[in-house]
Amino acid sequence: MKKISILILFILFYSQTFAQKNEIGVFAGGMFYRGEISNFSWKSPGGLAGIMFRQNWNRAFSTQLTFSRGNLKGTDRNSTEPIALQRNYEFTTRITEFSGQLVYNFYDFGHFAETHPWTPYLFGGIAGFMMSPQNSQDNNAPYSTLQLAIPFGVGAKFMVNENWNISLELGARKTFTDYLDDLYVTGTRDPRLFAGNPNNKDMYFNMSIGISYVFQSRPCPSFYKMRY
Repeated sequence: MKKISILILFILFYSQTFAQKNEIGVFAGGMFYRGEISNFSWKSPGGLAGIMFRQNWNRAFSTQLTFSRGNLKGTDRNSTEPIALQRNYEFTTRITEFSGQLVYNFYDFGHFAETHPWTPYLFGGIAGFMMSPQNSQDNNAPYSTLQLAIPFGVGAKFMVNENWNISLELGARKTFTDYLDDLYVTGTRDPRLFAGNPNNKDMYFNMSIGISYVFQSRPCPSFYKMRY
């Protein structure tokens, strides 16, 4: 019985010392398209905004849920390919995404004592998104507007103080659809111009800056405040 009591006390002490810290935040930035319509470029992003909920399980690992909306854009006008110039097509597609991600921090990071005030990180996970082409007039499109994607990327997080973080992030979304650009052959489209490459799926990229608030599960030590 005594051993069990000691074990329970140890578990309670450990869970309080390394208790998860919850964060909620917002982020904004740009979305970028890669596909048949235009060469990838950082010069013409669509807008992006979203919210995030993160759980910091320890100094190295976090899990987070994100919800975001943004626009993908592309045009043939900036291309140098003869087929693209003849097609003269452009699109805007609204993306509504919900994702779950696992985050790995390179440095010990968190609102604990004796941790780094910033860290680079990697993330990966799974996402579901709905795509809504803004200029489509066809109700018989050969694809579903609900799709899956694999998000992955890199970022950096910075502690402002014991309650606030700032993050910079660059992420990619590996999709399983070739219709982010709403490019397909219909009765009014020339098959020589509008037939996409089904073996080369479209992708989109997010670049964002975010700010988040940390809900502390225990008081911040005074020496932590003095150090940072």
